Amino acid sequence: MVEKRKRALMGAVSQLKEADYSREPELDRIYRRLLKGREQFAGLLDKNIKAVMQISSLDLTMQYQTDKIMDISRSVEKAAESIFGSSEDYGTSSGRANSQHEELTNTILQVSSDTGEVYKKIEDGQNELTMIKELSEQTMSISRELQGNMDELMNIISQMNEVIAGIDAISMQTNLLALNASIEAARAGMAGRGFAVVAGEIRTLAEKTKELTGNMGEFVENIKVASQKSVDSTESTIQALDSMSGRINHVWELNDASQHHVSKVNESMESIAAVSEEISSSMAEMENQLRNSTDFMRQVGHELKKATEPVVGIEQILDDVVKQMGGMAQDAFFHMENREFAHYVNTAIQAHQTWLENLRRMVEGRSLQPLQLDSSKCGFGHFYYAMEPAIPGIAQIWEGLGEKHRRFHQFGAEAMEALKNEDYSNAERIYREAETYSRELISDMQRMVQIAEGA
Repeated sequence: MVEKRKRALMGAVSQLKEADYSREPELDRIYRRLLKGREQFAGLLDKNIKAVMQISSLDLTMQYQTDKIMDISRSVEKAAESIFGSSEDYGTSSGRANSQHEELTNTILQVSSDTGEVYKKIEDGQNELTMIKELSEQTMSISRELQGNMDELMNIISQMNEVIAGIDAISMQTNLLALNASIEAARAGMAGRGFAVVAGEIRTLAEKTKELTGNMGEFVENIKVASQKSVDSTESTIQALDSMSGRINHVWELNDASQHHVSKVNESMESIAAVSEEISSSMAEMENQLRNSTDFMRQVGHELKKATEPVVGIEQILDDVVKQMGGMAQDAFFHMENREFAHYVNTAIQAHQTWLENLRRMVEGRSLQPLQLDSSKCGFGHFYYAMEPAIPGIAQIWEGLGEKHRRFHQFGAEAMEALKNEDYSNAERIYREAETYSRELISDMQRMVQIAEGA
């Protein structure tokens, strides 16, 4: 009866299920450690999903702001050419006068304002990247603690194997003693008949004990194999996180350098604006500064574009880590609770509504802003392509969400293209279609939440 209870408790541990472990303190400690590890894994997964969402947002913002700087550079260059002539004519005094100077002054002031806005965006991006650095360090610490727990579990399993081997040896000795007792009872004749019955029962008990320890040894070995897989997966995750941490630091340094460059651009544009407002100053000097600043802004734009390239690599590493952890979530030790799944889907619904609201503001304001158009890089996309929920009734809904989600983001691309072409009526029509289409998508997500919470 005791052995049967132990086997049942060990089975519960292997599936990480609640049970009464009060009579088996060793199993209770194993279960608590594994449960803590699963909770840490869930927190780690949540932090990595947030990190990859933030890095995707940072990548989108940096690319948008880089393009904006290049557009500003071209606008300034065009304004300079309208006043001083093309760069090929540089050195010939065009002497264009005050009627164009006022227009140039307004353009420079606008550029200075836009450059300040770009600097603020990059500063915000740097702050987010700093948060990601800290999150990466926390993630590494939790992962190493989880690895230590798994190593300790492997040691305990090895000790259990030694205990089982000891019980098996005792069973064999008991069997031999029972056999010797049977022989002695047979020699004793009628006087030893009762003792022979006792010796037979002891031998039967020894054989059953040996059979139970054999089954228990195989069961512990299965737990050991499953635990080793978890150890290997944890080591792979730590290696990936370590590589990601190095790249984040590299991108932080590049972004910091870019921030200083943009700060210099902003200071240069403010200086040009002051010079432009002082009509008494030399037009030739202003021309030199304007052309140099244009070249400098173009260079900064190229450097910013180069700085965004490692961000793409970091995003891919984070996305791979999330997918790897999503695969680990299929294991009983790391499975995702229904409430956790419902939480992620509710978060996706909120992100979906925010995205739609941003598209509405763009269409109504008739101005372009950063908007994630890649369905695999938004908050829900990273989660969707990393998970395969095992909750009954959700699989079919989940499978159909991929194409619907992709089509929803496509509305954003179509609306932005219409805004670029100044086809505002078409942009409004596309937004209304997206709004209608989103109802079905949200309905599917809400249905999954209901199923998960009711399961």
